[in-house]
Amino acid sequence: METTRIELDEELDVENPIFIEGLAGIGHVGKTSVAYLADHLGAEKVGELYSHHFPPYTIVTDEKTVELLKNDIYQIKRDAKADIVLIEGNAQASTPEGHFEVAEKIIELVEETEPERIVTIGGYGTGEVVEDPSVFGVTSSDSIQEEYGSADIEFEHDVDQIVGASGLILGIGKDRGYEGICLLGETPGFLLSDPKATEAVLNTLESMLELDLDYSELDEKVQESQDVLKKLQNIQNQQSQDQDQQNSDLGYIG
Repeated sequence: METTRIELDEELDVENPIFIEGLAGIGHVGKTSVAYLADHLGAEKVGELYSHHFPPYTIVTDEKTVELLKNDIYQIKRDAKADIVLIEGNAQASTPEGHFEVAEKIIELVEETEPERIVTIGGYGTGEVVEDPSVFGVTSSDSIQEEYGSADIEFEHDVDQIVGASGLILGIGKDRGYEGICLLGETPGFLLSDPKATEAVLNTLESMLELDLDYSELDEKVQESQDVLKKLQNIQNQQSQDQDQQNSDLGYIG
């Protein structure tokens, strides 16, 4: 039995598209960024990717029905601009072997569409709260960094590895001759979903792909997340002060 499969409801009808991947991960930056593009650019859903390597649970919907974990595939046709293929989803593989198998299956879709560029999206957890998250970039070649020099992408950073689909798709794609870039939204790493980092990535994509996005649906979520982060930061500061006080008290023990 095939352990990872793509089921297309219809054949992709795109020409030299931009292929964009964003799956569940740190801060859900990849998934929420690509899902936002799908929702706000009128994307047409054309299929799904399923895998036995996804974690062993199912999603219970608001209607209290059950759904398998999956990655959704969309296409966007654009006049006078590059078409777009999106793949986003609520799961990545749970084993090293599974990660490679899922990435290889996605690369099969890449090879079928023959994109002019691969863009993968993820989060980069720093453990620190920042007011204005950066978007760190990693590319398959130096020339791409020069191409996106005017975009708000930070190429001077300390990222030394990319775990999961975003890194593997970029790496395997490079090995197959496809140019690409990975965008990593800076996030504390302890939020289930980080809309502030998502917004930063979307701003970058808007510049890169000549998009026109409406961020009104994100504004409230950004404010809510910032309130949560401030509370967490206060808790951390208090814990640090308490620890400093304990260490000070220990100094009096002979």
